[in-house]
Amino acid sequence: MNEIISKKLLIRYITYLIVGIYSVFLYIDLSSKNLENNFTIYLKYFIIVLCFILTLLIGKEGYGKADSILVNAARLFTLIADYYLLIVSDYKLGILCFCFVQIIYIIRHTLKKKNRFMNLMFLIFAVSIGIVLSTTININNIEGQLLRISLIYASLLISSLYCSLTITKSGLYHLCSAVFIEIGMLLFFMCDLNVGLFNILENIQLKFLTGFLIWLFYAPSQLLLSFSGYNTDYLKQVFYHKG
Repeated sequence: MNEIISKKLLIRYITYLIVGIYSVFLYIDLSSKNLENNFTIYLKYFIIVLCFILTLLIGKEGYGKADSILVNAARLFTLIADYYLLIVSDYKLGILCFCFVQIIYIIRHTLKKKNRFMNLMFLIFAVSIGIVLSTTININNIEGQLLRISLIYASLLISSLYCSLTITKSGLYHLCSAVFIEIGMLLFFMCDLNVGLFNILENIQLKFLTGFLIWLFYAPSQLLLSFSGYNTDYLKQVFYHKG
């Protein structure tokens, strides 16, 4: 009993810590107008580490072994991707790892048989467009290979968003978890949309705005996607249990 309660407390305190860190780095970024502050960069990465820990704690409190494995795999690749993007600044490897993240989410959100065909057709269509665009589009300030990987990733992201928006009708998850998935993926999409704008725009003020919005959307998306792996009844016990 004590072990169960301590696990719930750990999940609760990790969540509070994530919210606190999120508030701190948003305040620092907004007040300093500096998105390259090493302190806030490491704070942002620490949130991703904490989200990974949250999914490792799912255990038997999720939606079955297969779902928990997929959630943990997605979080692990997210951790690796953000390491390359935030810490090492290797954008090609970072985006490539995020491609695997979206593939894992597509698999996870397409487990219900009746959704598989439409989701697969949409995926093939989106990735085909991404491949075509990657061979024809050039953007002056983005290196060719990086642009191609980015466009492939964009097609996977759009496919992943589409798959997530059908999740409430699948019956695979409790409504609350399904909403976590839908909102989480929508915020993920908004984050990456601003990543694209940040790298295209040249106006300094607009670059700062889009850069700020990246993590405004991204951190909550990762927390919600981590929570989506938990059975809703268990999450209610975590946040409403007094122990």
